[in-house]
Amino acid sequence: KPKYGSRLAATIVAVLVILGAAGYGVYAYKASQNKPKPVAAHVKIGVMLAFSGGSSSMGYGANKGIQLAKQQLNATNVDLVTADGRCDPTAATAALKYLIAQKVAAVIGENCSSASVAVLPIANANHMLMISPSASSPLLSIADDYFFRTVPSDKGQGNFLAASMYKAGIRRVAVFFTNEPYGSAIQAVFTTQFEALGGKVVTAVSAPSSVIDIDAQVAAIKAANPDGLAIVTNSTVSSTAVMQKSRAAGITVPFYGGDDLYDNTVITDNGAVAEGLHVVTFPTGSKSFKQALLEQYHVTQQLYAAPEAYDAFHALYIAIQNGATTSDQIKAMLPTMSFDGVSGRIQFDQYGDIPYQSYKYDLLIVKDGAFQVVN
Repeated sequence: KPKYGSRLAATIVAVLVILGAAGYGVYAYKASQNKPKPVAAHVKIGVMLAFSGGSSSMGYGANKGIQLAKQQLNATNVDLVTADGRCDPTAATAALKYLIAQKVAAVIGENCSSASVAVLPIANANHMLMISPSASSPLLSIADDYFFRTVPSDKGQGNFLAASMYKAGIRRVAVFFTNEPYGSAIQAVFTTQFEALGGKVVTAVSAPSSVIDIDAQVAAIKAANPDGLAIVTNSTVSSTAVMQKSRAAGITVPFYGGDDLYDNTVITDNGAVAEGLHVVTFPTGSKSFKQALLEQYHVTQQLYAAPEAYDAFHALYIAIQNGATTSDQIKAMLPTMSFDGVSGRIQFDQYGDIPYQSYKYDLLIVKDGAFQVVN
């Protein structure tokens, strides 16, 4: 009996000790939860987009996404410093040098592949991280450099464009492209994929960006007798010219294009010529994002790369909130991220790209003078 009593007493003491420890653990956890979080540093982020020139709608569309992200994320500790890259290698070089002098922690931009390719050596030499919402040339898929993007390379867009045209019953395609990194890359990927599916690229003609003297190219397209025309340019000036001149020459086949054609000026400048145009573009954003953009800016179109730019800012902001204040620190953090953005899943591969294999493009059509989502 005394032996049983001592065991009972020991058990009671042990239980009290355990309960006490548990209670202290709960208290300690709650206390730690109530501790104020460290205040993130105040940093400057550069915004280098095309705010003028033939691709300016790209810049203004993307900038709407950046401004909305800053507002919704309450990023009061981030100052934005803008510079006009014009989607032009020379202008973008001057813009990036200006932003580096302003001591920004990172740069959102450039819109275009040609400008991004041109300035990347400067960015790498100065350890200046760039994150683009739309520059998609495969030339920018370089391991461990200072270039990231919230879109895949052109391999994905070229494949999707080819599949969309083949699915529509088109078998003989002519391609018009601008001979710069974006247009050349899309043309190459498209041709390989379309012919792998069983179609034929009957001619591929090009012109410098924004050049409208393309009568010889249009004549070559007509002579090839295609049943579809793929337009992959980095300038709405170029795409408008080939659409208008093709119709004027009596070419009546369907027009398909890359993401540069997702621009209201393509509709307003072409009128009835634009009806039926199909455009493969980066995702136009989640339903909640579109609603927020409508409420903030009272627009539902001309939002090229706005969700991708939102996600670019969001990725930088996550790094900043976790203590990053320099490009090198942000560069180290970006590959570790994985989150659902307004344009889709944001997770960077070893090249700083969004993997194209699981990427969801949007297919749009111009109907009754407006872009409408097909898929």
